[in-house]
Amino acid sequence: MGDKIDRRQVRTKQLLRKALIELIEERGLEGLTVTDITNRADVNRGTFYLHYRDAPDMLQKVKEEIFESVYDLLRQIDIMELMGYADKDEAYPKAIDIMKEFKRNGDFFKVMFGPKGDPSYALRVKEVMREHLASRLAFWQPKEEDMLVPRDYLLAYITSANLGIVTHWIASGMREAPEEVAMMITRLINYGPLTSTGLRN
Repeated sequence: MGDKIDRRQVRTKQLLRKALIELIEERGLEGLTVTDITNRADVNRGTFYLHYRDAPDMLQKVKEEIFESVYDLLRQIDIMELMGYADKDEAYPKAIDIMKEFKRNGDFFKVMFGPKGDPSYALRVKEVMREHLASRLAFWQPKEEDMLVPRDYLLAYITSANLGIVTHWIASGMREAPEEVAMMITRLINYGPLTSTGLRN
C-alpha cells in the first residue's frame, strides 16, 4: 500500500512540475497561480497543498531540487582525472553523468535558461562551476607564475565556455547524446578552441 501511495505522489509531483514548466514557457515567471498550475495538471488544489505552500514555493523547491542534483555531480569533477581521459581522447565519465542530469531535466533548463526564465539561475550554476574549479585548480596548480593567463580570467573562460555548450545543446533540442557533448567538452578543455578547429593540422 505504501509503495502505491509513494508512486501516486511521485506521479502527482511530475504532473505539477510539467504544468509549471509549460506555464512558464507560455507566460513567464510572473503571475503564476496555484489555480493555473492545478488546472493544467488536472490535480485538485488540496493535493497541491500537500506538497507546496503556493506557486512561488513550488517554483523555488523545484529549482533547488534540480540545482542540488547538478551541484552534487559538479563537485565530483577532478581536473587530473579529466586530463587522463582527454589524453586518451575519451569522454570523461563524470562529465557524461552531468550531461545526463541536464538532459533528464532538459525541459526545466530550457525554460529557466530561456528568455522567459530566470537569468540568475544560469549564473548560479556558472558560479558553482567556477568555485569548484577554482578550489581544484588551487590545489593542482598553486603557482600563479606558471600559468599562461591570470587565474581569474582562466576560470571565467572555462566556466563561460562550458555553460555555453550546455545552454546551446539544451536550446537546440539536445539532439546529441550526453556522451557526445561530454566528448566535445573533454576535447575543448584539452585542446582549446584553436586546435579544435583543425587548422593546426
